Amino acid sequence: MSAKSIRIVKEARSLFWPWCVVVFSGVLRLVNPSHPELHGRGLSSALHNFIEPVSFLGFFLGLPLLATLSLGNEFQHRTLALMLSQPVRRMEIWSEKFSVTIIAVVSAALVFGSTWRSSLREDPELWIGATALLLIMTASAPFWTLVARSTMGGLALNFVNSLIPLIMSARRDWIPQTVVTRSFAVFALLCYAGAMLWLGRQALTRFQVTGGIAGDDLLMAGPDVLPRTIVEWFRSRPAGLTLNLIRKEFRLLRPVWLLSLLGLMAWFCLPAFRYTPGRASPAMLMIVAFTPLIAVLGGTLSLGEERSSGTHSWHLTLPVSAARLWLIKLAMALFTSLICAVLLPGLAVRAGMFIFRSPLPFDLADLDMVWVFGVLILTFVSFWCATAANGTVRAALCVFPIIIGIALASSLGAWLAPGTVAFLVSKLNFFSNFRFTNSLANFKLSSVNSNPLFDLLLLLVPTLLLALIQSYRLFRRQLQDSALPMIRNFLQLAVVLCLCTFSIMGFFSFAFEARESMWAMFKETNEAIAKSQPGLANFDAAHPLRLTAEDLAKSAPLSTRTQRWLRESRIIVVPRKPFPPCCGVATSPDKAYRWYSVSIHLPSGTVCASYFLVEQKFGFGGGNCK
Repeated sequence: MSAKSIRIVKEARSLFWPWCVVVFSGVLRLVNPSHPELHGRGLSSALHNFIEPVSFLGFFLGLPLLATLSLGNEFQHRTLALMLSQPVRRMEIWSEKFSVTIIAVVSAALVFGSTWRSSLREDPELWIGATALLLIMTASAPFWTLVARSTMGGLALNFVNSLIPLIMSARRDWIPQTVVTRSFAVFALLCYAGAMLWLGRQALTRFQVTGGIAGDDLLMAGPDVLPRTIVEWFRSRPAGLTLNLIRKEFRLLRPVWLLSLLGLMAWFCLPAFRYTPGRASPAMLMIVAFTPLIAVLGGTLSLGEERSSGTHSWHLTLPVSAARLWLIKLAMALFTSLICAVLLPGLAVRAGMFIFRSPLPFDLADLDMVWVFGVLILTFVSFWCATAANGTVRAALCVFPIIIGIALASSLGAWLAPGTVAFLVSKLNFFSNFRFTNSLANFKLSSVNSNPLFDLLLLLVPTLLLALIQSYRLFRRQLQDSALPMIRNFLQLAVVLCLCTFSIMGFFSFAFEARESMWAMFKETNEAIAKSQPGLANFDAAHPLRLTAEDLAKSAPLSTRTQRWLRESRIIVVPRKPFPPCCGVATSPDKAYRWYSVSIHLPSGTVCASYFLVEQKFGFGGGNCK
């Protein structure tokens, strides 16, 4: 094997696993959530809620990352100086790296094109935005990676190019329509991509490796990038240990702040695009595109870069407890994500709405809590991946597979719970005691289900506690390059989350079964009363009909449980007026609907009330016990 072949194999091997992750996110869309097998098991909505965002983010973040990794890996592993010192022309190195990158990006893009075929056929203009985005970001990746001198820094700077196709997709009237304007737009796009490609080639030709073992990337840039006064503020002081650690975190997270500031103009101008109600998706696309990238970078960048440079083990030898170091990193990651992905974009959008006097097609107030909660969860998952993986890129690539695994574990618990509870209820007599069944049936499920964030918080609290413990334990360890430790720790989280989901959904299912048992009692009672229909017309509210459980048993057969619950009870039936509008029966002026209220007085003092309709057929309205 020649030296050139060895170098090409080395480049392909470094891109293979990231390429597999990106292709997997594209192939996910082939899973049909409406399949009868999935729909019947309750997994349809859960899969649909995660497949579409993951597939979109795989294209929007994964493909630019593939274009950045070829040079970014050299900075991450500190091998760029060794590569440039080989007796090989730099243009040959450039051609080898860029050829492998093009093959990886184009092959992954073809997978996305085949899985998005139906959507692209419905809206052919999406081809323009997707092709423009792919071409611009692939051509610009080498230049921005060499400028930032890190993978994530290059990705953050390259991400600004996405504003052009996003703005074009937001304002469909700006997309060229005639042949001449389209030809000019394609020519300008190709010129821009060619210029960025030439700049990247020239940057590699003139690149000089400087700095020590820690490197001299964008993270450690000095006054050349920022004003000296700001740089001096971030330098360590002779006193103030905690403040020095916080200053260090600000320096390590500088690309996140830079990306947020570059995206502020897009968020500010968002209300200026006059959207129609049917065109709200481009606005959401702008928010969804920037927010996950900032959250993932905020969670992985600091610890990932320290592990890549080898300084993390040095910091653990400082006269500072590992708990303080871990807590400062986690707090700064969450703080940075909240400021850069929530507060600054929210303020910029509201300022744009005030200045341009143009509302958005969605309500920001309804989106705020979901936005904040999603950013915090994504940042924490990214930080957990950074503690369990070596390097920023590896941690970032693991974030979305981990989220998919968490969603599947939660869906599995939610799917198992109803069937298990139904099986146990059919085999065991859980509802023999009336008081227990009544209290469980009156549990206010609506008070919990009305707030989905509260439901999600109940599911995540035990899992978050275990994840915090795992994260602190992994933070103190020296990790190997094997993926087995991460898989082993994730399986523990998945099992805990599955059990939590199973427990909560099982309790809801158990309460539902109790309510069904109570309604079965009401239905049997009302059917027995309705079968004595000739006697119902001979009484009024002043002279109600009084019955016992024995009287009902003579009119219609009652279940053993209903007979036991109604033993020694008094049942009073009176006409009900006016017609209740809540029962789904249409009123008619030429029909006299006969509704009756039933009061069941149990020996324990509990009073159950229900009502039913007697017309051509029996109709059960409802009931409850207090």
